[in-house]
Amino acid sequence: MGFVLPAELATRLRAARSIGVITGAGISAESGIPTYRGKGGIYDDPEQGDRTIEALSAPTLRTDPDRAWQAIAKIAGAASGAQPNAAHHALVEIERKVERFVLLTQNVDGFHAAAGTRNLIDIHGDTFKLLCMKCGRRGDLSREPDIEPCIQTIVATGKAPRCECGGTIRPDVVFFGEMLPEAKVQRLHDEFYHRVPDVVISVGTSNMFPYIVQPVLIAAQQGRLTVEINPEETEISGYVAYHLKAKAGEALTAIAAAL
Repeated sequence: MGFVLPAELATRLRAARSIGVITGAGISAESGIPTYRGKGGIYDDPEQGDRTIEALSAPTLRTDPDRAWQAIAKIAGAASGAQPNAAHHALVEIERKVERFVLLTQNVDGFHAAAGTRNLIDIHGDTFKLLCMKCGRRGDLSREPDIEPCIQTIVATGKAPRCECGGTIRPDVVFFGEMLPEAKVQRLHDEFYHRVPDVVISVGTSNMFPYIVQPVLIAAQQGRLTVEINPEETEISGYVAYHLKAKAGEALTAIAAAL
């Protein structure tokens, strides 16, 4: 038998006119993407995790872009051939069923956009969006067929990709030590703080950052329905109305069906 929502939760969900969702790396785990801070994640080994964080930091990107891209290529290589999973597609269905929907994601894999989510705040950016650090030229590196040769070249040469102008190309994502994009932060405030959704759902995030935790806490304080989908306990587990220890795909599919 598949996952079944608590009856009271299903009833409350059907009354919702607006839903806000916050996702972390756990939602992409069913696509074969390694998580970050969870058990077995990229940063789970403290020593290796510290080296990866250093490699993916703003100072390293400026002074040693080859090292930064080697770390990016390693993560991208682990996700080779991955596609959006049932959880991503369930969120698209949820968006269609409510009057107002917003999705805030920490992920940079681009899966939410690929699945078809429309009102998306990718607060940390998208690995497949590219930016030249010299001339500012932007590009969009699709997964197929262009990404694999690029990653393979970086792995083989150990060198960061270069723009036609000679500048270093970077993924248009937020590296450690960089500020969040102002426009996206404003959208976050507008969607989650100023117009608090009837339901706020946190999915697959370890809740390490205040801007990921606060939308859930604000919703709880204002009496909105709050749900966490995560097999592990996190900082918000004691504050939400429902903590569903289930796979993201199962739980979100059940929520979509309940609406």
